[in-house]
Parts: sequence; C-alpha cells; structure tokens
Amino acid sequence: MLNLPHAIFVPLIEQGFKSMSELEHNNPDVFKSENIDHIANNIDVNSVDNDNIGNDNINQTAVLKNRHKSNKSALVLLYSLVIFVILLVCAFLGTQAYFHDRVAPGVHFAGSNQIVGAQLAAVSKNVDNAVDNTKIEIKDDRGKTINANFEDLYVKVDKSATVKNIMRSKHDNAFTMLMPWVQKNVALQATRNDMDMDAYIIKKFVNDKDRAMPYTAKYDSGSESYVVEDGVPGRTVITLPVREAVKKSLENPGKTVKVTIESRRIEAPIKRDVAKKTVDQLNNILTKKITLSNGDSKDFTIPRSAIASWIKVNADEQRKQISFTVDREAVNTWLSKELAKNLNQQKIDQEDTYNKKGQFIMTTLKGVNGVEVRYSKDVANKVVDAIEKGTDAKITVPTNVVKFAVEKKIVEMRIVVDKTTQTVSVYKDDQLIRTMPVCTGSNGYYETPNGTFHIYLRYDVQAMQGFNRDGSRYYLPGITWVSYFNGGISFHTARWNDVGIAQGYPAKHGSHGCINMYEQDSKWVYDNCPRGTIVQVVGEQPDGPVRQ
Repeated sequence: MLNLPHAIFVPLIEQGFKSMSELEHNNPDVFKSENIDHIANNIDVNSVDNDNIGNDNINQTAVLKNRHKSNKSALVLLYSLVIFVILLVCAFLGTQAYFHDRVAPGVHFAGSNQIVGAQLAAVSKNVDNAVDNTKIEIKDDRGKTINANFEDLYVKVDKSATVKNIMRSKHDNAFTMLMPWVQKNVALQATRNDMDMDAYIIKKFVNDKDRAMPYTAKYDSGSESYVVEDGVPGRTVITLPVREAVKKSLENPGKTVKVTIESRRIEAPIKRDVAKKTVDQLNNILTKKITLSNGDSKDFTIPRSAIASWIKVNADEQRKQISFTVDREAVNTWLSKELAKNLNQQKIDQEDTYNKKGQFIMTTLKGVNGVEVRYSKDVANKVVDAIEKGTDAKITVPTNVVKFAVEKKIVEMRIVVDKTTQTVSVYKDDQLIRTMPVCTGSNGYYETPNGTFHIYLRYDVQAMQGFNRDGSRYYLPGITWVSYFNGGISFHTARWNDVGIAQGYPAKHGSHGCINMYEQDSKWVYDNCPRGTIVQVVGEQPDGPVRQ
C-alpha cells in the first residue's frame, strides 16, 4: 500500500464530500428520499378512498418512484467516479513525491533491481560494494592465472558520477519514471587506459627477456628530437579478450569474470615504418613555437624539452598502432610554476631628465609596468590544443597590471667625451667646471661609439673581464670608481694605462671601449656625477697622440 501524503489526500476527499452536501442542500426536494416517499404514500391512500381517481394517476405515481431511484443510483456512481479520480491523482502525486530522491522503478544496477526506492547513502554503498567485488580472473594457455581488479587494469571508476546516474535514471519523464516495465540498466562510469592495461597483462604473463618489443618513438634529450627506438622479436599475449571482459564488468559489476588469453611468438609487434611516421609527426610538433605573453613587454617560449615531457607515446601492440597523448595535468602543473617566474614584472617608475629651464633632455630610466600573472587552467588547455594540432601559437596570459609613474628629474651635470681631443669635460648648468685627460677605446673594433647616454650604474670597486682582439681572455680585479653609461662602457681608473692617458693615444694604447682615467679624475666623476648624469660622446678618433 502506498503511503500517500496526508496534505494531498485528505483535503481532496473532504472537498468531494463537501460538494455532495452542497448539492443536497440546494435541492432538498430532489435528494431527500423521505419527502418523495411521503408524497407517493399520500397519493396511494387518496387513490383508495377516491373512486374518481383513475388508473392514469396510479401509473404516473409509479413512474415518479422509479425515476427517483434511477437518479439516486446515477449520483452514487458519479460520486464514486469523482472519488476514484481524486484517489488516482493523489496516488500519482504521492508516488512522484516518494521517488523524488529515490531510485526509480525499473532501474537496474549490477544485474539487480534491488536498489529501487533506495536513497543516496544506500546507492553509494551499493556502488562501493560492486566495485570492490568485481574481479577479472585471467588465465593463459600455459596454465598461469592471475586475479585483477579495476585499479590493476588501469580502469578509473568515477563512483560519484555512477551514483548520480543511478539516482537520476528515468527522472527526466514524470510518467515513465513510475512504470516498472520501462527498464534501464546503469553501468559504472569509468575511463580506461587500454595501453597501460595491455602492458600490465603482458608483464604479468611474459618475462622481460622473452618479451617482444615494438618499434616506437623515443625523445632524445641530446638532439632535442624524437628518434625511432628499435623493436625486437619475442613472445606476447593477446589481450583483446581482457578488454572485452572489462567492458562487460563495467556494464554488470560485482562479479568475477573469467577469461582465457593466448600467447604466441612474434616479430616486433609494431614495424619501423609505423614508428618512423610517429617520429616525424612528433618532431614536426617540436618545430612549432608556443609563446606565452603577459600582454605587456615579456614573452616566453616553451622549450622543446618541456613539451616532450608532456607527450606520452602509446604503442598498441594488439592493433599494431602508435599514438600519443598530451598530459593536461602535467602541462597545468608546469605552467602554474613557470609562468610567474618568466612573465611577472616588477614595477619600475620612469625617470625623465630635464634641465633647469624645464627642457626635456632624455629618459634616463625607462619605466616598466608591474605585471602579475593570473594563471588558470584555460591557459594549459590552449597550450595542449596547440600541441595536438601541431601549430604555432601565441597565447596571452591573464594578468594584473599596475602602470608605472613618470618622475621628472632635474639634471645639473653633463659630461662631454671628446674623442678628437681625448678629454672629458664636465658641465654644471651648462657651465664648464672641470676638464680631464682620458684615453678612449682603441681604433677599429673597440672604438668608443658616439651618441648621447646617461650614467645608469656605478661601483666603487669591481673586477672586469672579457676578451682581447686576439681572442684571449682578460681578467682585471680591483678596478675602482666605475660609472657605466653605455652597456658595458664606463668611466674607470686605469692604472696600467698612464702613458695612453698622458698622450691621448687610443690608436696605440686604447681600451676595449671604456674611458680610461687617472684615479683622482675617475673618483671625482664618481663623487660628483650621480646616476642620470648625461654623457655625450662626440668627435673623431685620432690616428696619433694628441698630447706630448
């Protein structure tokens, strides 16, 4: 018997009887039988006492009585029908409410309908038991037997999704949901890795030294490319029956399925030409550039080695095919760590130099926006798509950007390096305050380049190293009062070049491009010309000494 909700059933019944009472109240002469009987009896008595009343009157009385009885029966039938319809509606609604959060009639799982009417907790337990009790008994033609579960065979069961499917089964239609003759079997929701399954079975039944190995594709870190890995003949087992057994177990879990497999001796299960085709495909992928940008001033190209580490080569020995997959989780993990290191930017406010008149001179420190990567899995998905398609890609990563500010800086000092006279002249507010002898870069390859620059980096002492014109390496420790203004070119002390400085003879005693100075002069520049000081290199390189 159905447990109908009291709130639905009782009001409907009460409404039916209320309607009947109202009809009788409004029509008393029709619905009260005692009134009709009284009229009929009176007519019968009068007919006995009055000889003048004929047979026609008596017949009319009988017809009236019969009509009353027929009306009464019809009303009873109508009331019964109304009550039946009300009960039927209540039963339908009540059953709907009952199965709202329960397994619908006709739903089967693990070969049984015992879960009908079960709620979430019971269904979850049922699924757990079915998975735990599922076994694949595998026997080969040499008599060896193993028992494996889903996990052993690289089958990942999604228990939560399975429970959801069971609970929702047949709930999409309010009418068919309650029809037990409409059957539906729910299988386990799962993902399979047949390649790994095959490898597991072969390893269990074939010794490594006896196993036939396929030609396949292998990444070579030395050449940063894929190469063909040679296959060898040997023994293998046919795993297709196991795959079928797994499929059946997912559809009808909770049992032990027995399966027999055959072994045989074969040549390399996958030929060289198949492997070569895969190698060519993968190497083509590695030639493509996948560049990630922060949308500002930094780009980062993913190295080949990283891409290769995400690619898994799958050799299907049963179907004699090689394929590859890209590990999305590995891509996501790598990018989440590396992108911030390669694309984040520290904010640097720009410095623009002006003279005291307010005239712009130059930007002595270029501004950089602050950029912070807002990483999401969507970036990894785009990278994977590019790898799978084998195309170049430039992907802009979501970021938070803080704009740099511009600082106006008044510069009082200006240095003019005159190669023609081999001198350094220092101006303050365009007034010459000091001139010093120097020796610039040697003629030719190491000549100090002309242009306008600024002092951007300073050291009171530093070791310098580099290469001479003949390719030999030099190393000079303890260089003092160093002021860089153009890349690796600086003002600095050159104790070893007093002659070159005294003569102003770069053709013979010139530097690697730096401005060689006496120590007192380089120190004066260091002390009096701060970072941002304008440096102008002008003039022509002399062929001989400019001072005697």
